[in-house]
Amino acid sequence: KGADYYFLDTGSPHYVQYVEDVDVLDIIEEAHAIRYNDRFKKQGTNVNYVHLEDKKAVVRTYERGVEGETFSCGTGVTAVAITHALLTGDNSGVCNLQTRGGDLSVTYENKDGIFSNIWLIGPATKVYEGTINV
Repeated sequence: KGADYYFLDTGSPHYVQYVEDVDVLDIIEEAHAIRYNDRFKKQGTNVNYVHLEDKKAVVRTYERGVEGETFSCGTGVTAVAITHALLTGDNSGVCNLQTRGGDLSVTYENKDGIFSNIWLIGPATKVYEGTINV
């Protein structure tokens, strides 16, 4: 935990920062500066911006490798759910999230800051089908 961010690994590294409004961010410029700073330059990191709204976390994710914004990221929303519980003290075991790709939930068990039994819940939609002739 830093002054205004969390950094954790949920299968891939995620930098999570809570902001006033995710919609006004120039996510490419803002996240690029974090992804390529001296601390993360070697391995890189995904960057998640979060705004708490009503009873959900609104999330935008810059994904390393893609080097741009992705509509949804499973390890990213998992990182957000964990940091949400740590930040707010909410131990209900569920975090509802909104990404550009749709609404998701993450359920978890939190025992003294140790998170386990984590499940990502949301729709699975086929977005592409293709055939390769070899």
